[in-house]
Amino acid sequence: MGTKMTLSARAELTNAVRRRYSAATGAEKRKILDEFIAVTGYHEKSAIRALNAEPTVKKRQTRVRPSLYDEAVRAALIVLWEASDRVCGKRLRALLPILLPALERNGHLHLADPMRQKILAMSASTIDRLLREPRSATRLRKARRAMPAARRRVPVRTFADWNEPPPGSMEMDCVAHCGDANRGSYVNSLVLTDIASGWTEAAPLVVRESGLLVETLDRVRWDCPSPFGRWMSITAASL
Repeated sequence: MGTKMTLSARAELTNAVRRRYSAATGAEKRKILDEFIAVTGYHEKSAIRALNAEPTVKKRQTRVRPSLYDEAVRAALIVLWEASDRVCGKRLRALLPILLPALERNGHLHLADPMRQKILAMSASTIDRLLREPRSATRLRKARRAMPAARRRVPVRTFADWNEPPPGSMEMDCVAHCGDANRGSYVNSLVLTDIASGWTEAAPLVVRESGLLVETLDRVRWDCPSPFGRWMSITAASL
C-alpha cells in the first residue's frame, strides 16, 4: 500500500506503537500489526522488525563551519594587539591599515599576502573574539569603584562617536608612569588631543591631585595655539 507519510512521521509513529505492541498479547499484536501496516505501508516482515527493534533516539545534527582564521592568523593578530597597547577591537580595526604596514616595514612582522588580507578584512567583533583568551589572561581584576558625581556629569565619547567636531573639542586622559606596580608616588602625564586636527598637548603631573590637575589644565589651555585655547571644551575624560 502506498503512503504519503514522511520519514520523521513514520519514525514517531513506530516509537509510539512499539510500546503497545511489546505489551500486547498474541491476538492484540496481530490487530496492532495490521493497523500499523495499513497506516505506514510497510511489508509485514518489515513492520515486525520495526516494532521489535530498539527505540531510536533522534540526534540533533550540528553543522561545524570550518574556521576562517587559524592559529597563525591569531598569533599575528596578538602581535598587532600588543603593539597597539592592547586596545579594543573597534580601535584596533581602525588602526590596522596603518599599524600592519609599519610593523612589516620595520621587520617586526612578515606575513604572506593571503594572511595579510585576512587580517585587514577582519571586523571589530571578530578581532575581539580571537583576542578573548589572551585578553582574559592578561586582565587584572579590580574592585569596582563608585563613579564620582563630577565624572557622571561629563559626557564621554569614543573616537567613533564624533561627528565633525569643531576645533577645541578635546579628549583628555592621564597616563600613569608606574610600570606594572601601581604603588607609591609616581609621575602622571596629562594628555589632551584635539579631535578635529589631531593636535596633542602633554604636561607632567608630579602627583595625581585635583587642584594640580585644574591648574595644569588651565596652563595647557592657554599654551594651545589659537583657536584651541579659547574654544577648548573637554568632553571626554577618563581621569
